[in-house]
Amino acid sequence: MARIAVLGAGGVGSAAARFLAREGHDVTVLEQLEPDHDRGSSYGTSRIIRKTYTDGFYTGLMGAAYPLWDELEREAGEPLFARTGGLFFGPAEHPELVAIRRALTENGVPFEELDPAACARRFPRLRLLPGESGVFEREAGFLRASACVRANLRLATAHGAQVRARTAVEGISPGPGGITLSLAGGDSLSVDRLIVAAGPWTARLLSRFVSLPFTVTRQTYCHFEPEGAVEEFSAERFPVWIDFATNFYGFPHDGQSPGVKVAWHEMGTPTDPDRVDRELHEADRAPLRRYRAEHLPGLSPRVALEKVCLYTMTPDTDFVVDPLPGEPRITLVGGLSGHGFKFTVLLGRIAAWMATEQRVPWALSRFSLARLSR
Repeated sequence: MARIAVLGAGGVGSAAARFLAREGHDVTVLEQLEPDHDRGSSYGTSRIIRKTYTDGFYTGLMGAAYPLWDELEREAGEPLFARTGGLFFGPAEHPELVAIRRALTENGVPFEELDPAACARRFPRLRLLPGESGVFEREAGFLRASACVRANLRLATAHGAQVRARTAVEGISPGPGGITLSLAGGDSLSVDRLIVAAGPWTARLLSRFVSLPFTVTRQTYCHFEPEGAVEEFSAERFPVWIDFATNFYGFPHDGQSPGVKVAWHEMGTPTDPDRVDRELHEADRAPLRRYRAEHLPGLSPRVALEKVCLYTMTPDTDFVVDPLPGEPRITLVGGLSGHGFKFTVLLGRIAAWMATEQRVPWALSRFSLARLSR
């Protein structure tokens, strides 16, 4: 069995560690902050999970991810995946809706069409405007992101993995006998293989080996207070949703945080992950408030909770999952581009296969490093 280090204890790193430790490898997870910290991209109570993509490639991969999430939920013995259904909408013949219908049909994913009247009957707290149409995917919902990360780490540890918190990596030195990691404080760690899944810090960690065209952006979201009973926005009455014409999206009340989450999937301000403005300003809240007034009747403008998180964007918004050029002992997973958490359990599975030279049962040229140089 191999000695394998995983840099980063977020969604991908925690999943990879669980798979590798379960298979008997000597696994060390190195996290520069605390596990389940809120400085990156894997923290919080809700991330949308869906098979509804304009691109059938991702719809197909989600077909492989769903059973892995089910498996994690069973092993953890706690609810991690809230199956609320998802409504994905926009102008009736919007190109993205047309592509969604095609991708779902080609991948055998059942869905329903909802016009504004049908939406009002089923989801009175989600308003479609005249001329808009929705695709309802019953299998969609949300993942409890922080709980998923903690469950992966807990199970990895139960299988023998070591999780070293507040352990920053200052250098990576491959050599004939293995890879030496220089750690803050003068310590070092020698391993046979390395997985780098450090989110917004990935490009900096690997700058000696490769120039990664990743852009880290500051993203914000708000939870708004309902005007009436919060149960009107409960997971039993209200779906996850995405407006594909405007890129606003949101969730039902998650049962753990106050209010109802609304966010905007637009690239935010580029930032340094260590120097992020963590305060929300009225310019952050205003677009969410305006959208709420138009599409979310019964949701007040009062903010119950607000947060800053980070995206790590690639130029084409596809992920990077690949060994480093000339150094197959180092596997990189990064650039999840704001839509990757739902794939993290699958990407962790793939990274574990790559790190141990096992066959990956999908063609992943879309995720290659080489395509970025082209």
